Amino acid sequence: MSDFIVMAKKEIKNLMRDRKLIFGLIIVPLIVYPALGKMMQFGFESATKETHVAIVNFDDGKYGELLIKALNVTPNVTVTVISAGSVDDALRKALQENQNVLVVIPHNFSESIESDEVATVQIYGVFKEIGSGMRESVSEGRINAVINVLSEEIAKLKVQELGAKNPDAVLHPIRAESKSYLLGRIVDAPPTVVSQVLASQSYGLPLIVFLMVMITSQMSAGAVASEKENKTLETLLTLPVRRTTIVASKITGTAVMGVIAALAYMIGLKQYMAGFGTQTGVSLSELGLSITPTGMALFGIVVFLTIAFSLSLAMLLAVFAEDVQSANTVVSSIILPLAFPSFILMFVDISQLPALWKYLLLASPFTHPVVDYRYLIAKDYTALGASIAYLAIVAGATLYVTARVFASEKILTARLGWGRRKGRE
Repeated sequence: MSDFIVMAKKEIKNLMRDRKLIFGLIIVPLIVYPALGKMMQFGFESATKETHVAIVNFDDGKYGELLIKALNVTPNVTVTVISAGSVDDALRKALQENQNVLVVIPHNFSESIESDEVATVQIYGVFKEIGSGMRESVSEGRINAVINVLSEEIAKLKVQELGAKNPDAVLHPIRAESKSYLLGRIVDAPPTVVSQVLASQSYGLPLIVFLMVMITSQMSAGAVASEKENKTLETLLTLPVRRTTIVASKITGTAVMGVIAALAYMIGLKQYMAGFGTQTGVSLSELGLSITPTGMALFGIVVFLTIAFSLSLAMLLAVFAEDVQSANTVVSSIILPLAFPSFILMFVDISQLPALWKYLLLASPFTHPVVDYRYLIAKDYTALGASIAYLAIVAGATLYVTARVFASEKILTARLGWGRRKGRE
């Protein structure tokens, strides 16, 4: 055990000395992702902060003035009434006064309403330059919301004038009340809101798993390939230490860095997604979904076994590489196809797939963290236990094969030609 601890510490120290590695794995996700998220958040806040509306009223009736009054009392909307002889003239003035939107009330606006005809209001988004257009889009939405409310109120007055006692019942004779039934309990939230909450929990996880797997695999393969390339592996294997201890120490050292990197990416990506995520106003706890300490511990085992599998597989593949560059190529060509199917689970519920596709997806260890997170919030610990058992078998078998290869002379002689001719130097 002492030999293992000494070699594992040595492996961690070697990895920690690589400043480029530390910067890429920890500093970048902890700084760049939150910074991007803050910038996105700043953009949304700037777009939704205040809408500057220019209004040109060509109407002489009462309803044009009523629309202007409705816009004046709307939150986050500043109204400027301008005088113009034409729409083109009004647009030029709106552009000069840095207005986001121009609302044009036509000359027959009140007349159309009083004649029981449809009155049309023109809304122009005023773009000063080529940009994202987010502010103009938000402004248009606010104006349309005000117009819809005013239209609804005018319709109620007209229906009431016709003798209806309940104008709402005439205009909207049917009303839908949406609720959800989730895990045996009724939730007072529409299915669309519940879906958004659940989707927000699953969209980022496949990306985190993919990054975690690829980073730790490249690290593990690079550690073996660099020693092979620098001819230090032969010296390491001549030490009076069991080769299984060498394998375990290398995996442990890289696993520590992998877990640190995974946490950094989780924190950074969470901050990044918070910058533009959909605000539903409903949390997991309000849906009856929560993460218990027991579930978190089981999920930690799932993540650990997934990392252990990816590290041992990467070390095994690196044995057949001649240098670090070829090791990265070998690892990417094998692990990338295994990890990529986890992205399918961003859009598909695995329980709704045909049995064949379901078992093919679950055959890849890299899909289990994504699926198991859903078991975690649903408190399905039986499914979590079954997943842990499968991952333990797969990771254990891969570790065993890797240890056997390290214990043989193949670790020094194994090569992949990658299309090279035999005998070519």
